[in-house]
Amino acid sequence: MDFLIQWALFLLATLLLAFVLEKRTEKENYLYMKLVFYACLGSVSFPVYDIQLPLGIILFLIVLHPQKNSRYKRYMALFGFLFFLLQLFVGPFDTLTLREETQQIGRVTITDDSFDQLLSQVEKRVGDDSLRLEQSQLLFDRGGNLRNATFELIAKSPKRFVRYDVSYQEITGTITYRPREELIGRSLESYYQKLIDASRSFNTLRNLSIKSILHDSKTPYVEMDMDGLYETFSLQDATVLLIDDDGDLIPYVNTGDDVLANAIRLTYLRADGQSLREKKILLYNYSFETSRRKGVVR
Repeated sequence: MDFLIQWALFLLATLLLAFVLEKRTEKENYLYMKLVFYACLGSVSFPVYDIQLPLGIILFLIVLHPQKNSRYKRYMALFGFLFFLLQLFVGPFDTLTLREETQQIGRVTITDDSFDQLLSQVEKRVGDDSLRLEQSQLLFDRGGNLRNATFELIAKSPKRFVRYDVSYQEITGTITYRPREELIGRSLESYYQKLIDASRSFNTLRNLSIKSILHDSKTPYVEMDMDGLYETFSLQDATVLLIDDDGDLIPYVNTGDDVLANAIRLTYLRADGQSLREKKILLYNYSFETSRRKGVVR
């Protein structure tokens, strides 16, 4: 359940409960507001490393000792504390569901729409607009069959980050999702902001002419490695192609300039698993220091 929806329901329940209890109490100035305050206080927590301390209920029990209508104020504080516990234990099962699962999808190939369905299935399963791509690796044979694939993804909720390890195996025809929770922190927030949206990377894969790449390959297998970080590439020692909006590959004439981009690295593999020296870098979401370069738009 969304974080804001949880709090909205809690406040609504608090207002209704305070209204009911107020009728059973002794007369006291601003009692209704005090009951609401104690409920909110009971729900307050404070993070200490990996632990959420119930600061509100501790303050109520140790510091605050209301004399009038103390029983009902204690009820409200405990109600807030119950909401804290609900967030603590139910939180991991919200839209970023933390459990491993496997889905059967069968054979995946670029010769039909099964590859698009694979990407859509991953997006649908995680189901979060905050999803970013850390890295991915896909292995195709020259016939267009996807032999295996891995996706390392990260999603953000108001309280935490969740990393997903998603893998596909041709042998079993299954996708496996392995999520794990990460604590929110400044370093992880900074790293997260540098990653590309997973949907943008997936759309690049959908539009990319993978069939042409495999057709031009001299080896039976081609490995595609994607990095989610938007970074600087030095292009002096690599064959570089730019991916345009239609998924076509545009040769880039190397002038020694560095390029800011996300990249797909191609590695050509022989049947024995050994790779050729020839490697290509496909750039998308790119920009250059000089925007006047012909054919390149920031």
